[in-house]
Amino acid sequence: MHDTPPPEQVSTTNELALERNRASAERTLNAWIGLCLSLIGFGVAFEQIGRRWSPQAPLGMATPPPAPVGIGFVGAGVVLLGLALVQHRLALRAIEQQDYVLLPIQTLNRWAVVTVVLAGVAGLGVTLLWR
Repeated sequence: MHDTPPPEQVSTTNELALERNRASAERTLNAWIGLCLSLIGFGVAFEQIGRRWSPQAPLGMATPPPAPVGIGFVGAGVVLLGLALVQHRLALRAIEQQDYVLLPIQTLNRWAVVTVVLAGVAGLGVTLLWR
């Protein structure tokens, strides 16, 4: 009895399936990058609008706090970008394994969802308080 691993089965079907999985991981990363850039851009735009509008606000009208909210959106975008890169690398590592066991990435997904929800709630809160 030999304890040698079974020979690697290379076929066109297996290679095409791996290529589809790699392409899927790339599309997912591109979607996350788009979301992160939107959050970062919204944070920068919010801060610029707040800076320009603060000196011109009529008396008695609330002025938005541009720095904390803008920095919060930029920070959320950067954190999500980091999580997306880690998740992408884990997915590629799983695809490159011989037995192709999908690594658990649910914790990263939960953090990403929580961050997006908190950014949305913060944006909604600022919008409602800004009136």
